[in-house]
Amino acid sequence: MSQENRYFVVVAPGLEEVCAREIESLELPILDREVGGLSFAGGLRELYLANLWLRTASRILVRLGEFSARDFPALYKQLVKLPWGRFVKPGSRCICRVSTHQSRLVHSGRIAETCEAAVLKAFGGGTYDEGLAETSVYIRIVDDRCMVSIDSSGEHLHRRGYMLARGAAPLRETLAAACLLAAGYDGSQPLYDLMCGSGTLAVEGALISRRRAPGLNRCFAFMNWPKYRPGLWQLLKDEAVRREISVVAPLVAVDSNPKVVDALTANLKTAGLDVDVAVFCQKLQEFEPDWQNGILISNPPYGDRLGKDADLDALYRDLGRCFSTRFSGCDCLLICPDRKVLKQAGHAFERLLQFSNGGIPVVLWRKARDGVGKSC
Repeated sequence: MSQENRYFVVVAPGLEEVCAREIESLELPILDREVGGLSFAGGLRELYLANLWLRTASRILVRLGEFSARDFPALYKQLVKLPWGRFVKPGSRCICRVSTHQSRLVHSGRIAETCEAAVLKAFGGGTYDEGLAETSVYIRIVDDRCMVSIDSSGEHLHRRGYMLARGAAPLRETLAAACLLAAGYDGSQPLYDLMCGSGTLAVEGALISRRRAPGLNRCFAFMNWPKYRPGLWQLLKDEAVRREISVVAPLVAVDSNPKVVDALTANLKTAGLDVDVAVFCQKLQEFEPDWQNGILISNPPYGDRLGKDADLDALYRDLGRCFSTRFSGCDCLLICPDRKVLKQAGHAFERLLQFSNGGIPVVLWRKARDGVGKSC
């Protein structure tokens, strides 16, 4: 029977509830919630499942140990005792990322050096094997209490492997997925993006519509662990492939810039989704939908991203007219800051999500369905 571990799912602040619903859909019991993450317990199967399926998570850490330490000798002694051999191969170099708050140990560089020395000691000394993959270790010290974690994901989980061509100010894949899930998108209704850029929302929409696991075609840090089980990983991947379905409702991506349309087309082809999304190089003011229902979601320019001097009032007025006319039967959503420019859309809006996009605080706004909502 697989040994049970405690795992921590790192998410962008604001996405905790969306990610919690994903974790629960995998039948993984949530132990704790906090700003920026959620905890669950399980064995290797549960860890592999979470990395394979979570669309909104940034990375998944395994909790290696927790202890008190007020000086460096105590820190070193406690670190040596941790079960490094379960997750680190002898000779693998550990890259330590340290944060410390309100503690006597404040020198992050020396804390990292102490951890590296402790890992070598735990394996009986020796030198690093440069042929082995590095292991990322996270050390967090608060009020002299030290939490040590191992990264199981490797590259940030938003790196699905398909986004090779990018436009200006792209939306990160995990954020795009969170917006779609928060909007209630499940692939059963048409999806429109009238300002698609290089297509993150469209591609994530297609992945959701197909029920395709976002981690299906990438590698993870846990593949370098001593107890990695390739047979179990392949079994979970095979199950994921069997769960895929065909797209049942239209996905439409529109942009007036030929270069970003070419980028989206390339990304769709890389993801194997080019037959699932209809792409149009057209102005949003001219696009005529074939269906009168579904979800319209867009991440339009909002000054801070693409130039503060840009006059965006006319753009948001045009979006507002689209909401009232050609897309009046749709749920209409915009990703933008809580700014005066959104008022130009001429509708009442309600908040669905609040998060940071490229360091800018933004909100996922939905046009109020009953005409009564919080206007920004």
